[in-house]
Amino acid sequence: PSRPQPCAPQCALPPSARVAAFGWGPHALAGRARRRGAICLPLRAGACTSHMVHQRAARGEVELEFLKASAYGGPDIDSRFPTLSTSSSGEHVVSSSWRVWPTVADAGSTREQPTMSNLQLLRLLGPVAAISSLMNMFMMLEAHIYVPYLYTRVRCCTGEADMLSSDHDIMDPDLVRGLQAEARALDLKLQVSQSDTIEACSVPAFPGSSPMWSLSPHCTNKAYVQQSAQSVIATMKPLQKMFCFFVLPIGGALADGVGRRPVLALYGSGLLVACLLSALDAHVAGAYGNWIVYVAGCLFGLSFQPKDSILGGVIADIMGKDEVSKGRAFVALRSVDTVGTFFLNICVYLYLRTHRDNHYYAWLAFSGLASMIVFVIRVFMRETLPQTTTTPAYSEMFNPFVSQYKAFSLVARDKVLMLQAALTFVFYAYFLGFITTRTSYLTLVGFRMEDAMLPEILATCFVFFFAMVLMPLLPQLGVWHMSTLGNMLFFVGYMFVGPFTVLVSNSGPYIASVTFALAILLIFPAFQTIVSQRVEQEHQSKIQAAIFAFGTLGAVVGIPIYNKVLFDATASGIDKARCPLVSMGLSLGCALLSLAITYTARRVEPPGSKAEKLSGQQAPL
Repeated sequence: PSRPQPCAPQCALPPSARVAAFGWGPHALAGRARRRGAICLPLRAGACTSHMVHQRAARGEVELEFLKASAYGGPDIDSRFPTLSTSSSGEHVVSSSWRVWPTVADAGSTREQPTMSNLQLLRLLGPVAAISSLMNMFMMLEAHIYVPYLYTRVRCCTGEADMLSSDHDIMDPDLVRGLQAEARALDLKLQVSQSDTIEACSVPAFPGSSPMWSLSPHCTNKAYVQQSAQSVIATMKPLQKMFCFFVLPIGGALADGVGRRPVLALYGSGLLVACLLSALDAHVAGAYGNWIVYVAGCLFGLSFQPKDSILGGVIADIMGKDEVSKGRAFVALRSVDTVGTFFLNICVYLYLRTHRDNHYYAWLAFSGLASMIVFVIRVFMRETLPQTTTTPAYSEMFNPFVSQYKAFSLVARDKVLMLQAALTFVFYAYFLGFITTRTSYLTLVGFRMEDAMLPEILATCFVFFFAMVLMPLLPQLGVWHMSTLGNMLFFVGYMFVGPFTVLVSNSGPYIASVTFALAILLIFPAFQTIVSQRVEQEHQSKIQAAIFAFGTLGAVVGIPIYNKVLFDATASGIDKARCPLVSMGLSLGCALLSLAITYTARRVEPPGSKAEKLSGQQAPL
């Protein structure tokens, strides 16, 4: 039409629309849009809709991707995000097609937005959910593959140089009786002193099928194997977290400037290098020393906080400022992560049951998984950062001190974010501190190495159900209460996995795993949503990275304490539960701090909202 007509309210383009087709071939494009779960609006449907889209494009509320219309109705990509063209008389070009993507201003509209179903939400996230799930699998390595891999590297009692002192003699009466019974059943020699102790290196080499297997083919003293592996973790994990501390501001700055997609691809490549280094170390049986473990461990850290900070920015790009939608999106990602983790846990459990002396082929398999991550990012993921905010990379982005200082300065503007950073520090100290000792702790209280995974497998069976129930309840629950409830659930979980397991029953870890699963489903989306809703669009990844940087500092402090001070492979009685007992106290403190943050957030507005109100007051009528 040559003259746009006045638009009725129902003619406005819905904020949830992801595709709009105009001009040539509207029926073909409409079918394609419906197959993608989108809304297709043809230009010929009326001047009202087309004029509204034109106005919103001019205001920057939507971005238009030009699709060249061919004579056969098959659109091809011609160029990226041009301005909507019109003739000199004001007529719209009707021989072209357009795809409309909502920007942050559109997604954060104050108008009531239609609620998407859980399936539509997952379909919208698409490759982002797949990338999150694949990278989340690497987080499971530290608890499931990495610790058994470190066990196999421990050597002792094979020569004069690695003989153990009397500090590692076995004196626990229950353990001594168990070793004696197993030795008699297998017709193995075992010498017990008159004081009912067993010398550290006099334990026979039990086969892998035995419950008294020492976990390493090169050492017969199980306690020494566990203590040595935890000592390596106590060094490797702080190095990993310090590496992440410097990577986070650089990755956040690049993601907010260059784009989310290239940074995620770089992180995926880092995981591939880590797997190849671990495969090399397993192939040579640790002959090159621990430096390979430390380098690979640092690179594995890219699958945790650095990845989450970028995905937080991606969700903010897609969902805008709507707190409920972002919260549901983060929970949806956790749900997809859980599905992938469930199948991974089954495979790893079956693999660990074989009690292999070398994990070379396991690392090669994970190298293939890392390659798949890079492939999905490069081929299927679309850049979500609006073109209007992209900038070329410059030298200051690669300076972690400058980037971290700027990010911390942005955090310091908001009292709520400062309290959230303190909460994140304590949370990661107790959460990762216990996680890094979990496998050794469960074997200490009587679990076989592979059976330590069974509680995790049980938990993943419940998480997907929890997520489906939780997402519709988010508007009533709210992200602030999610954080408090998550920390309280961690408190309950540590109570079951700690004192209940040691004093009452080995069913404690199974009950705790379900509690932990629900807590994780609540607390990580809550952390990301709280930060996202109090931060401007151009600072999303930087401040997400800054908050996670506080978490890395907490891990640097907490992990050595848990692995070198609290964990003791020779402990007996309630002393075995020192790690979960400390986590109980810290999680309760975090729950109280979360209540204080909720109280403060209701009285302190985000800095960005203050600026928006001020600019709105100064705007001309």
